[in-house]
Amino acid sequence: MHKLHILLLSIGLLLASSSLHAQSSFGLFLGLSTPSDQINNVYNNDFITAPDFAGRMQRDAASLGYHGGVRLRFGLSEEIVFSGGISWSRFPQSKIRVAVATGTQLDSVVGELTTVQNVIPVAAGMNYYLIRKSIGIYATGELTYNYISSTIDATVQGTPVPIAQSPTYNRVGVGFGAGVDLDLKLVTINLEGKYNLVNFIGRESSNEPSKSFVSLSLGVYFGSLGLPGK
Repeated sequence: MHKLHILLLSIGLLLASSSLHAQSSFGLFLGLSTPSDQINNVYNNDFITAPDFAGRMQRDAASLGYHGGVRLRFGLSEEIVFSGGISWSRFPQSKIRVAVATGTQLDSVVGELTTVQNVIPVAAGMNYYLIRKSIGIYATGELTYNYISSTIDATVQGTPVPIAQSPTYNRVGVGFGAGVDLDLKLVTINLEGKYNLVNFIGRESSNEPSKSFVSLSLGVYFGSLGLPGK
């Protein structure tokens, strides 16, 4: 249901954008994503409790990830361009050790979780161009609706760990960055760097940590990014 919701939102966004302006530019992009140290905090807490069990998670930092997506852009004025689309960011395996307190007050590792994180943002925002000629330089800001999921595999050493579920949830986020366009007439090559905070709005509690990543994308856009009225 969540995936269908995201798909319908993205299709509606692209159709609405196309109807607003005939001279639009459609692009594909991919790149690398550098996560914050909290991106793999899958339960939004480092201390886990369950029936007949209480343990602390010891997380390794998440690995460098990758992303790809599609985006539609059209000009609103000489300096401002609307940008909207959908993407998928994936952060490969990271390890979470589950430990319990022993009688000597030292933590004893009783299990290990292997996690993979996925973030699917549906985004809408604006690019503000400082230069917009054959080379364009712009600042960008956007609002995102993020579908966040984690795949978890548990390896238990002696004691059952009844927490190996794969949580999914939705959050509203923001993104800020800058980019460069190179107009080659037939296509436009784009390089964009951006800071993405995926749970800016909608956190379950004040204890939910901020989750973010920095993305560097290389894209190619097709079509004319014309100005309104031309």
